[in-house]
Amino acid sequence: MHSNATSAAPHAAAAPLAAQSPWPIFWIASVAVFLVSLDATMLYAAFGAMRAGFPQASAADMSWVLNAYTVVYAAMLIPSGGLADTHGRKRMFMVGVLLFLAASAACGLAGSVGWLIAARVAQAVGAALLTPASLSIVLAAFPVSQRSVAVSLWGAVAALAAAVGPSLGAFVVDAAGWPWAFYINLPLGALSLWFGASRLKESVRPEARRRVDGVGMALPRGAVGDGAVAHGQSD
Repeated sequence: MHSNATSAAPHAAAAPLAAQSPWPIFWIASVAVFLVSLDATMLYAAFGAMRAGFPQASAADMSWVLNAYTVVYAAMLIPSGGLADTHGRKRMFMVGVLLFLAASAACGLAGSVGWLIAARVAQAVGAALLTPASLSIVLAAFPVSQRSVAVSLWGAVAALAAAVGPSLGAFVVDAAGWPWAFYINLPLGALSLWFGASRLKESVRPEARRRVDGVGMALPRGAVGDGAVAHGQSD
């Protein structure tokens, strides 16, 4: 009888974990990805106001405010997936969100185009760190039978943000000025960071150290995004 009671104890302890809903984890991870995608399109609406804010800058200089983010994000996305696998998905997610938020604040405070471009580069690095980690976190939270739905919804969150970005950007810039196109990231990002620290569980995939995808690093942004989804699904 003692043996039966002992063997039943692990099952009793595991039952609450199995019963936990994966959806809070989904929303913690997806809010950060929403902000990344929102930021990528919102600034197109803010571009005119930013040019007016830096009248001494040329159009070519200002174009790097947009292009630097896109280029760095695309170049870093797949390597960041490897970092998440080997050093921890939660860790890279938290580092990415923190860097993205700090860089967003720096963008809003920028006093020169050079400062703004540098902050955008840092913002892109943070976005690239958190995006594949977010997908891996979502996949790990769901049973295999629900992962395709989770991935579809994760992608839909990013697509929704990209769709509303220009309109929201125009509204925010008209109401409060172009720095708020960056400051808008801070409240939701802080919530994702706060809840992520307490709710997310760490996971790694050490065998990923043996794989180096040099070709993937050269892919354009859209293809790199597809690669991140495929990478997460293979886990």
